[in-house]
Amino acid sequence: MSTTLPRTLVIGGGIGGLTAAAALSKRGVDVRVVEQAAKFETVGAGITIQANANAVLQALEIELPDEDVVPIGSVELVDARGRALVQGDPDEILPEPPSINIHRADLHRALLAACEGVPLEPGTRVDRIASEQGGAEVAFADGRHERFDLVIGADGIHSAVRHSLTGEGAADTRYSGQTCWRFALEAPDLVPDVTTERWIPGRRIGIIPLAKGRIYVYLVENAPRGSAAPGSATANTLRARFGGADARLDPILERLDDSIRIDHSDLCERTNIHYGRGHTLLIGDAAHAMTPNLGQGAGTAIEDVAALMLSLAEHAPDPTGLPNAVAAIQQARVTTVQQTAWRVGQVAHWKNRPARFLRDALMRALPNSLASRQTRQLWQPGIDLATRLRTTQR
Repeated sequence: MSTTLPRTLVIGGGIGGLTAAAALSKRGVDVRVVEQAAKFETVGAGITIQANANAVLQALEIELPDEDVVPIGSVELVDARGRALVQGDPDEILPEPPSINIHRADLHRALLAACEGVPLEPGTRVDRIASEQGGAEVAFADGRHERFDLVIGADGIHSAVRHSLTGEGAADTRYSGQTCWRFALEAPDLVPDVTTERWIPGRRIGIIPLAKGRIYVYLVENAPRGSAAPGSATANTLRARFGGADARLDPILERLDDSIRIDHSDLCERTNIHYGRGHTLLIGDAAHAMTPNLGQGAGTAIEDVAALMLSLAEHAPDPTGLPNAVAAIQQARVTTVQQTAWRVGQVAHWKNRPARFLRDALMRALPNSLASRQTRQLWQPGIDLATRLRTTQR
């Protein structure tokens, strides 16, 4: 079979791209990763890897070091006055595989370790991809031209691969009306026992424990598009905007200084899900960028890799069938997650008092058994993919 495996180029060294490269390499595929940034590094602060994504990583034999992860543990969603709306613990819904919190830098390092032996080329930009008879012709910015059997675009919401394929660019994204700051800092004495998200009219505050005495914080606010701009991500900006909004947040903000990286981005999605065509496959945000309100952006990218691996044997001799094969497995699933995430984000930021009163009352009345069932339904497709992967790899 090794002679029929497609020579593959992965464009983008984030979570989806490195997961794909590691998985393909383990199957004997000649795979290479290029990244336009000067070095392979993470963007962001913390991330939750829920049971569906963790199941797939385990099936792909990608290990996350124990010292880098903590269980999500008890989760609490609270209203503007700090009263609980929803409470629970993912381990009580599904103890194995666990749902975890991890710093993005630690996750990125684990994925790079899983890519041992895979050629990694930072500082490499792709100008154009042309799908031709028998392969994809890739034009690099340095003037090189190479042909590959399969190109995987894993280069994010503003994907150059997608633009080369479809002509869609940044203007083809939909803005949620919300902008988000993220950071992580080391403060062992402030690490919370409970993962908390607070809904305030027009705002959300998330405080999440990480390993090694660190805390991950995200702060979301209604704002016009383009709010994420030079100078918008400073410690003083966050203290001025969010100081006094939450008693748990204030001491964290006091520890924040400009030596700590703060990422600021407007929250957008791509309403047109597109897995590519011909010799070009899109995965992750390049295919289906979504708002982060269910914590499944990375999870669905990892699931895309599972779908790719399940489809590889059948389509290796002719990779042009892979985009449709992956879409057949993932598109309906991703559509549901994307649409649900959008709705959650909009409802969370309601400002109308009667609407918020009704929303909060309904959420408090939601039986724990129903909430658990909905969470399990969110995870089940990824868990099923992982089970199929293990079966096919035996």
